[in-house]
Amino acid sequence: MKGEKASGYLDELGVAPNSATETFAALKLYIDNWRWRNVPFYLRTGKRMAQSNSLISIRFKHPPQQLFRQTAIEQLEPNWILLNIQPSECLRVELQVKQAGLEMLTQTERLDASTCAIGSSRIDAYEALILDVIAGDHSLFLRSDEVSWAWKVVDPVLKLWSTERDFIQTYPAGSWGPSEATRLFDRDHCAILADHSLPLLS
Repeated sequence: MKGEKASGYLDELGVAPNSATETFAALKLYIDNWRWRNVPFYLRTGKRMAQSNSLISIRFKHPPQQLFRQTAIEQLEPNWILLNIQPSECLRVELQVKQAGLEMLTQTERLDASTCAIGSSRIDAYEALILDVIAGDHSLFLRSDEVSWAWKVVDPVLKLWSTERDFIQTYPAGSWGPSEATRLFDRDHCAILADHSLPLLS
């Protein structure tokens, strides 16, 4: 990591070599309401990743009709909105647009809105939170009901994992997690999301 060899969790002092403590999770969730019906939400997080980065990737659905039937772009690549939360705050939109010329071909255009430049007035995210605590501003903190609902989602997963300790996959430090995590994307033809989960915005 950062050009230096990093030890994995099982290599840390005091950690049992057969430890099954989880350091990575990949989940596929659905929200049971009319607005988000049949829309999968993929969540992935882990320790000792190749880079510390928080990114939200939104993939647009294909329209139900084929707009360019019997052309070279019968199946368009998807459009994306990528929101980088930390360490850099960036917004990218990836759109499929027609290439110049008479042939019906497309190319990916990227529109970036970035506030990544660190200026003299920029403060760290944790510094901002501490200032909010001092000022009594709760707007960026979780409410108790949000925490309760989060645990209602996570608890069943943890209970299942506790009965399947032999099936927890390992991964090398400095990687993007176990390769088995990509199985979540197989049925939705959405494996490209794995690439968009990397820190594309800088």
